[in-house]
Amino acid sequence: MVSIRRIRVNRFLNATIFFLLTLLQMIIVSWISISQVPEEGSEFTFAKILGFYISINPFSELAFTAVLVILTGGLQILLLAFLVNVVFSNKNMIQIYPLPKRGIAHLPEEEQLVNKTINIVSKVATRAKIKVKKIFVYRKSVPNAFSLDLIPIPFLRRPYIVLNTNVLEILNDNEIEAVVAHELAHVKHGDSLFRLILSIPRLFLNLAYLFIYLQVLTGIQNALFENFRPIDAIERTLFLGLIYLIIAILTKFTVRFLYSANRQAEFLSDYFAAQLVGSGILINSLIHLGQRSETMQILSHEIEWLNGLAGEKKPSADFMRNINHRFPRTQLNEDVARELAPRIFLEEKFYQLMTAYGLKIDKDYQDKLIMQAVPSLLEKRSKFFETMHDNEEVLTPTKLKEKTIDWRIFDSDESYYLDAEELDNFIITLLSHPQKMVFENEILQTSEKDSDHPNFRTRILQIYKIFHPQNYSKILDQIMTQKDSTVHSESEKPTNTD
Repeated sequence: MVSIRRIRVNRFLNATIFFLLTLLQMIIVSWISISQVPEEGSEFTFAKILGFYISINPFSELAFTAVLVILTGGLQILLLAFLVNVVFSNKNMIQIYPLPKRGIAHLPEEEQLVNKTINIVSKVATRAKIKVKKIFVYRKSVPNAFSLDLIPIPFLRRPYIVLNTNVLEILNDNEIEAVVAHELAHVKHGDSLFRLILSIPRLFLNLAYLFIYLQVLTGIQNALFENFRPIDAIERTLFLGLIYLIIAILTKFTVRFLYSANRQAEFLSDYFAAQLVGSGILINSLIHLGQRSETMQILSHEIEWLNGLAGEKKPSADFMRNINHRFPRTQLNEDVARELAPRIFLEEKFYQLMTAYGLKIDKDYQDKLIMQAVPSLLEKRSKFFETMHDNEEVLTPTKLKEKTIDWRIFDSDESYYLDAEELDNFIITLLSHPQKMVFENEILQTSEKDSDHPNFRTRILQIYKIFHPQNYSKILDQIMTQKDSTVHSESEKPTNTD
């Protein structure tokens, strides 16, 4: 397909441009020297800028730079190995295939879930012609999945697949297959190694830039406390700001190509998954995953607000884990999250008080107190949003809903699954409102060009465009025709000449 070919080409081009730009910065950084005094015997000192002498020598330090790059690569691999060890040694990370000879095993009550997961992964892996070495489930109430395969060489590769238990709880079997297929596509395309290779020069640059900052800060410190030259200190502070600005601009510009390459990798994995299980199933799986993430984000925001009522800091990670554990694991409605947040919050607070101070409070009495408090908290939250409504910078729930398209209104049979006709209507509305998103939390997130993951709106439209090109073109034509007719009718309205 032409679209897929274009995506593959774009991924290659963006990765190549990122690598070349990063390589160019590495060469420049290795050539340039910044010092507080002119380098004796150096024929390459060419400027003094704001209290520092800038030297350049393109013929020295190249071997040293090459050694540093190799060492940086080793450091990156060590950091990755450390991160992998931390993640996979987590008590909630359970290896289910093959069963571990030692370490944590799944609980008896998880047997059915484990068997289902193994069967689904094995089925999809067989169809994808990829042999999965290990399968893990991660006990988390947030839906996510990832794969790992750093050595994509036959007989040496050891691909891992990790599925959060929440993915298995909110999706049906077909949708779980779509998630597994997407992760296997990352394995098939060697994305883990791809990301590792591109991360090495980036780490080198970050370390080099850190060294430059330290050099400049040392110069500022010397001017202030050793030479007692406040004017030099001011100049060197301005130089620090100039260096920071240049590095920030270069990094932001360069990294966008890396992010773009990573987004293209996601599109390719979506394409592979849709080929394996069907585009409709994949789109519905994305919708359900996005809806669950949305609900959990809303819950988190509500809990933070409730915690702040007492002037307390952001809730601890342990507190939020307990809150997430109390929240229904299959709930996909953000309005329910807003309604349940006060009750769950107060229940957790009671639990902490009883645990910390040995209090014994009757469960019925707890419920009575909580039931009395919840309505007033909900009303207080509602009034808070009312006071914020006229502030254009604050996105209240009402404003956020105006900026999104709720996929559930197209679910005419209330099956929580968009069939072909319902999906067509959803796509028509998405394309008719190019500024609207599918989920509220994506409005609050970083813009897509500054992220290495495409948003759900983009992914859904991309899948539909590739697998239903005629429908996609037809919808666009209809939208353009409607716009043209609207403009034409507006232009034909008589004008008032009074």
